Amino acid sequence: VLGPFSGSSGDGNGDESALQKTLRKMVLQPGDVPEGFVSGDGAFITNDDAAESSTDPEARKALLERWGRLMGYEIAYEPGSADAGDLPVQGVNASATLFETEEGAGESFADAVKTAEETDWAAKYAGLREFQQEEIDAEDIAEEIVWLRLSGFQPATVGPNALVTDDLIFFRIGTERGFLLVRASSAETQDRAHVHPTVESWLRTLVGNVRAALPGSGAENGG
Repeated sequence: VLGPFSGSSGDGNGDESALQKTLRKMVLQPGDVPEGFVSGDGAFITNDDAAESSTDPEARKALLERWGRLMGYEIAYEPGSADAGDLPVQGVNASATLFETEEGAGESFADAVKTAEETDWAAKYAGLREFQQEEIDAEDIAEEIVWLRLSGFQPATVGPNALVTDDLIFFRIGTERGFLLVRASSAETQDRAHVHPTVESWLRTLVGNVRAALPGSGAENGG
């Protein structure tokens, strides 16, 4: 069933399978983020892992298997020091999940978007003033994509309030479903789109990594 992911390709990262090696390539790499950003340990997410936080783990796992979910991988980056990268970014999370078919990936994408749309983000960000939830147009970047920007001002005891912006981006390319979260905070601007160029640049890089690593792209063995 795994097709191009069966067996081990025998290079790098010890005994990892071809599937695991491919997933590692489908997230942001250390060279894709500014110098001074450091990564935590990346983690592979099995169907059991993905289902365990559900109210009904067994039913959730069965659903994931029906979608043909193979495995996921996630990694996080954050500034190694206060002035790392000279950006107001507090953290970057990227994940990739592979499915047996595009249809399965599409169902997973729709499920993730539905969950996001049903979330009461205003309640989750209740500590922020002037909270706003926006959907950013990014249709040209991936086959399916939803980009949410959540923002508001964190009250400060001294000095100006800090503008907090979280960009949550769900997307699908072929048999892969990806996710990007960029968390930013700045007391020097009131422009809620101030990190947009940075986020879009990372998103396009991430999408490029996915396309290059997808089996059948012609690039997974050489570029």
